Amino acid sequence: MRYHATILIELKEGILDPQGRAVEGVLQGQGFAVQDVRVGRVLEMTLEAPDAQSAQAQAQAIGNALANPVMEVFVVESLKEQP
Repeated sequence: MRYHATILIELKEGILDPQGRAVEGVLQGQGFAVQDVRVGRVLEMTLEAPDAQSAQAQAQAIGNALANPVMEVFVVESLKEQP
């Protein structure tokens, strides 16, 4: 079976995010009332797995492999079976 997975990787709370600060400055300069902007990564992929539980385990393993555990956290945001 095929599954579409979305994994979000973000910096941990308390880790400085210079890219987020830059985006925040640009948005504020354009008149948007924003604060505490954080920038992360979104990974979208198609997984082959025999069932949803195996697909979830694969997505978790991918997140563990790609996120730096010292500075980042990740979450499997979405996992949907594809036709």
